[in-house]
Amino acid sequence: MLENAFWAGIMDKPAFSHKTFHHGGLAPGAQPIWNLRGRCGLGRGRIRRCHDRRHSQKNLWGLSMFKTMKSALMLGWVLVGLFLMLPVNGWAGDDEQDQPRLTVSAEGKMNVPPDKAVLSFAVETVGEKLAKVQEENQERMARVLKECQQLEIASQFIQTTSLNVIPEYPPPPRRSSGGSLEQTIPRIIGYRVVHQVNVEVRNLDIVGKVVDRVLKVGANRFSGISWGLQDEQPSKLKVLQLASSKAQTKADTLAQSLKLKLVKIMKVMEGGVSVVPPAGRYRMASAAMSMEGGGGASVSAGEISVHGTVTLVYEISPQ
Repeated sequence: MLENAFWAGIMDKPAFSHKTFHHGGLAPGAQPIWNLRGRCGLGRGRIRRCHDRRHSQKNLWGLSMFKTMKSALMLGWVLVGLFLMLPVNGWAGDDEQDQPRLTVSAEGKMNVPPDKAVLSFAVETVGEKLAKVQEENQERMARVLKECQQLEIASQFIQTTSLNVIPEYPPPPRRSSGGSLEQTIPRIIGYRVVHQVNVEVRNLDIVGKVVDRVLKVGANRFSGISWGLQDEQPSKLKVLQLASSKAQTKADTLAQSLKLKLVKIMKVMEGGVSVVPPAGRYRMASAAMSMEGGGGASVSAGEISVHGTVTLVYEISPQ
């Protein structure tokens, strides 16, 4: 638009008139024609060249001004948009931070009896020939698994946790000053195979019986008992409910004591829930006595401790 208006103003005012000329020179009473750069000649061709040069200069100047104004206008709109966005975010954050708050935390705790026990057994065999050692280990473990089935323990509750084959070496000889390197290279004199399994027992009345029977038929290592819950979710939810109730009671007490009004809950944060099983207690005179029938196992399940914390953030105001 600016460019069209500019050229309209120029074209409305012609630079010269042919009426000022006649054959042979100036018309009577005519004045010479001047341009911005000085006096032009009297010839028609030279006058037209002066007009074209002036016309070209004005054209370039007008186009440059149009492009400059267009770029400045676009940059201005971008700056205005950024300016309008920043204060809105700042006001929202300031309003939220300026609100008075009350933060309270509480812990919920409960003890529940376990409903499962995980027993850790192992069969360990040692010998010079690896094949024979592995065969003996497999036979003993087969008797252990069969005994578990006879005690009504399903196969999905029996899990192999590790199976290791360990070479056995003689004690390293002392190397003399003149000894050769071959004398110091260790040689294998045997093998040790250790097969460890976890057995989950859900009938806690037979835990001691399972320990005795498994050690009699083939297991020769017992690592202990870990107690647990078949489904921990109900206990976890109950603990969170207790923690939330305690936190609300604490907030009500503080608000009443400080003459404050609890407007609304702004934030709820769970601090996590932990399930702490009791330490397994097991007493056995010896593996040999248990295998011979002279030993006995005594187990005590105890209780599982479940802890959970909840944090509440209230918006408050004076009463």
